Amino acid sequence: MAEVVIPGNELTAFDLPKVCVVTGATEGVVFKPVRFSWYPKWVIALILVNLLIAAIVGSILTKRVKGELPFTEGAFRRWRRVEALLGAAVALAIFLGLFALGALAVGAPNLWVSAALFALALPIVAFLRLGRGQRVRCAWINQGWVALRIPSD
Repeated sequence: MAEVVIPGNELTAFDLPKVCVVTGATEGVVFKPVRFSWYPKWVIALILVNLLIAAIVGSILTKRVKGELPFTEGAFRRWRRVEALLGAAVALAIFLGLFALGALAVGAPNLWVSAALFALALPIVAFLRLGRGQRVRCAWINQGWVALRIPSD
């Protein structure tokens, strides 16, 4: 994956070349609206202290940028589908985790262990199977600059 550093205000069709960020194609490229957000990864460690504190600190430190990136229609659809499926996998994992806690509370040992293991494995497998070579990710945002990790060289 290539890492590209761009001024946040230059994520526009006027400033970027007409090359798909996923496939590298130059034919059939259109600019699509995108939004990225980034927060320091150490904020996740605050979940161990308190979930509310982690949410507050994360929302304060989150930086956002929006603009347009060049995609082919197919690459954009795949990228959006992968992002939606990864989000659904995380939501399902949270549901399964809560289900595992409920099964533990009622005394169903086999059920809660299975649900807990599946809840842990689901997002990992989804990320490894879906996320490779299809995602445009934000590496960092700092002082008006954004670093994007793109599949295309």
